[in-house]
Amino acid sequence: MKIRCVALDDEPLALKLLSEFLSKIEFLQLEASFSSTPDALKYISEKEIDCIFLDIEMPGLNGIDLSKILNNFTKKPEIVFVSAYGKYAVDGFKPDGADFLLKPYSFEELKDAAQKVLNSIEFKNTKTTDDSFFIKIDAQQVKLISSEILYIESMRDYVKIYTKNRDVPYIPLMTLKKIKTVLNGKYFLQINRSQIINISKISAYGKNSLTVTGKKFAVTGKFQKEFERRKLTFV
Repeated sequence: MKIRCVALDDEPLALKLLSEFLSKIEFLQLEASFSSTPDALKYISEKEIDCIFLDIEMPGLNGIDLSKILNNFTKKPEIVFVSAYGKYAVDGFKPDGADFLLKPYSFEELKDAAQKVLNSIEFKNTKTTDDSFFIKIDAQQVKLISSEILYIESMRDYVKIYTKNRDVPYIPLMTLKKIKTVLNGKYFLQINRSQIINISKISAYGKNSLTVTGKKFAVTGKFQKEFERRKLTFV
């Protein structure tokens, strides 16, 4: 598949380099390049765009503000932030961005970021029903049944998916945030920053902890409120 993308940077040389790099990546289709955020926003509003590679430091409407506007789109494009300032890395990657690139970046670094975008889009396109979905592992699409999942643990850019009929976990390249988009919220609950559990697999629970298949999990921070609300469903 071809990912339709847009490049945005107010520095002419930086935009030229970004556009040239994007044009060399075989699974990308560079639709347009912009030096103005309003012009890019107008274009994205009128066209079907899969991804935008954008500089954060832009005059007027900056890249982070633009990403917040894109959050309201029915089909929000994937985002890769680029910046000369490392302080934006956390802001860029965690809330909205598929990735963050620190200038100057190499072609390989940009291609790696584009590959994450491709993985994310393919993952969204492999949704089947509320009770099953596909994940990409070693170039293959593997079907998972929600009712067979015990719990999921985050490992930065990867997750470990533990299932009842398999001794070792599945380890796809995706974040916890990404896999949450395909899990049925009725059956799964995030209990801390790095773990999601299948509610139907809970064998015991206390005030701030629970047990799944003999393994004890801690419920922490902001996730405690939802844990309290959902306790009545632990049957």
